[in-house]
Amino acid sequence: MSTSITIESINFIGESVTVLFKPDNDLVTINLGPITLPFIFFPASLNPPREVYGTYTILVDENKCVNILNVPRVTPTPTPTITPTRTQTPTPTPTNTPTTTLDPCKVPTPTPTVTPTISLTPTITPTPSATCTNPCGCVNPTPTPTVKPPKPTQTCTNPCGCNN
Repeated sequence: MSTSITIESINFIGESVTVLFKPDNDLVTINLGPITLPFIFFPASLNPPREVYGTYTILVDENKCVNILNVPRVTPTPTPTITPTRTQTPTPTPTNTPTTTLDPCKVPTPTPTVTPTISLTPTITPTPSATCTNPCGCVNPTPTPTVKPPKPTQTCTNPCGCNN
């Protein structure tokens, strides 16, 4: 709470003025009388003591100009209580996959596909020959004779003769 107030005006420095004070919590108006600006007013020096809050009517004696000064009571501003707020985790936004739209008037061109061809190379495995372990020498096996069936003889039934 302020215990004094300075009544002043940059336009009327050194001028004589009459000040009427109306406290904000009282029905009376107090004439502070003729004073010279700037003036420091101590409302606690009044009987009964007062506060600085209220309306000051300032009458400049020389040109009869009136100025009003309002000093409002300070309203306490509540200090906000900081409440921690959880930070939201962003929700993933689905990404749309574009859909290919085929033009029914255009025949799509097939894309060639390269398929690797595996070619097998035959591996020749030699057939092992018989190993001779006889110190006197080995006899080569003789091939088995193939029996051919006899050729049938043709019987000629032609009355003109047959050629053999």
